[in-house]
Amino acid sequence: MTDYDLYIFFLCFTVFTILTVLLFGMLYFIVKQSLRLIRCGEEDDYIIKEFTQTKKQSKAIGVFNTVVSVVLCVFFLISFIFSIYINVTEDVYFKNTPTLKVVKTGSMAEKRSTNEYLFKNDLNDQIKTFDLILTYELPEEKDLKLYDIVVYEADNTLVVHRIVGIEEPNERHPNERWFTCQGDNVELPDRFPVHYSQMKGIYRGQRVAFVGSFILFMQSPAGWLCILLVVAAIIATPIIEKKILSEKKKRFKLIVKQNNLNTLSKEQVELV
Repeated sequence: MTDYDLYIFFLCFTVFTILTVLLFGMLYFIVKQSLRLIRCGEEDDYIIKEFTQTKKQSKAIGVFNTVVSVVLCVFFLISFIFSIYINVTEDVYFKNTPTLKVVKTGSMAEKRSTNEYLFKNDLNDQIKTFDLILTYELPEEKDLKLYDIVVYEADNTLVVHRIVGIEEPNERHPNERWFTCQGDNVELPDRFPVHYSQMKGIYRGQRVAFVGSFILFMQSPAGWLCILLVVAAIIATPIIEKKILSEKKKRFKLIVKQNNLNTLSKEQVELV
């Protein structure tokens, strides 16, 4: 982890801590006010209405709330695992199995007017920033052809560019082909020729637009801390609801005793 990554992590952790304190402070104030209103009788009409519903209605509401909480937890968990999987496997390839990669730059986003080969060959497979693309295992070196889009490594960075030139083996490099790559939205070719050994995969035109922005967020420290905050809120919500419900039950029993509400059915009384 670089110094910049550490800085971002601690910055996000500080923001997360502040937001957590503010959130739980606000929840504490809201719960305290709700309990005070219940105890002093301000919510009596609502409590009577709530507890005189049928058991079936109350159970349905409880099931709905539980389902929503479970769905949210599962969604965030799957999103987090999926984003980590993409980050870990973006340069790992298996035969006949695509590897997912998020495009982080706009070098392939548009057809630059000065790159005439794009128009002459009707090359319309551009890739936008934050697209999620599917890349595949490289074919044999001899099978790579002009205008293929490949993923290659340069300075510990994965680059997705198009092959715009191929130099066949000669006296300078008798045992390999040299590839010139260039982004569709870039004026000049990449500075150095690309060797086959640098290449990681090939792009065959399959992409999902803009999904990568969410994935990159989930991979960042801010995303991790956001997930923790959401999970903490989901865990805290039923605890708070249970506390408030317990206070409502106490108040309802008192209302029944004070007002002699004998019209309640057996099912309604069981709710208390």
